[in-house]
Amino acid sequence: MYTINSVMNVVYHNPAAAVTMALLTYAFGFAQYITSMLMQVKGKEAPFYFWMHAWYFGHDLTFSLLFYQWFHVVHFWLFEVLWAGCVIFVGIELFSLFYSVKYERDRIWGKYLHAQVSVSTAWRYGIVGYALGFALFFLIRLGLGDQMCLILMMSTNAILALAASFKMQEMGTRRFGTVMLGWYTLFGTIFTFLPKGYGFFATLVAPLDHAWFSVLGVICVLFAIRYLVLAFRMPKAAN
Repeated sequence: MYTINSVMNVVYHNPAAAVTMALLTYAFGFAQYITSMLMQVKGKEAPFYFWMHAWYFGHDLTFSLLFYQWFHVVHFWLFEVLWAGCVIFVGIELFSLFYSVKYERDRIWGKYLHAQVSVSTAWRYGIVGYALGFALFFLIRLGLGDQMCLILMMSTNAILALAASFKMQEMGTRRFGTVMLGWYTLFGTIFTFLPKGYGFFATLVAPLDHAWFSVLGVICVLFAIRYLVLAFRMPKAAN
């Protein structure tokens, strides 16, 4: 797949370029997530599906557990900052789970149980869902040999671009943060899939420097545009 040394050789060859590409990519990712949490707090409904949160929790917890790797093997400040960010996002994901259980339990799990969902049942399903998200992320990382989580980290951006517009359609209205999230998603997706020499992932991870990655990027960008088009067509939610 790739090695830590192969990635770090690229980083040390031009650290300023690597850091710039990373910051451009991650800045939009963080903006997306902060916006989504503000939307969930204000509207009592997350703009992402629960399974997306479970996958993101798996990413954040896996990245956080690799403390020794980031601080003693890689030992480059960018990845140490990313580690700190992921630790914070583990807490944010747990907060999102709390909100899902408190305010969205019937919407999320009622369609499977065909009954009103109690708080205790929602907690059981929520915890199992998060545990499954972590197990899948952790095991797929091992299977792929994705030592630095970079390929699966890219998947979090792709999933958001592909799925968010469908969740918005289910919500049915344009709410606080809807359009802002759409713009962050579009630019975040573009920066995620930029080609080698311009994009963080394709430059650092050799297996991503291929045509399939560009095709996937085009598809994801089209879905990000779809989100924005639908957002502007949606009726505005009543205050």
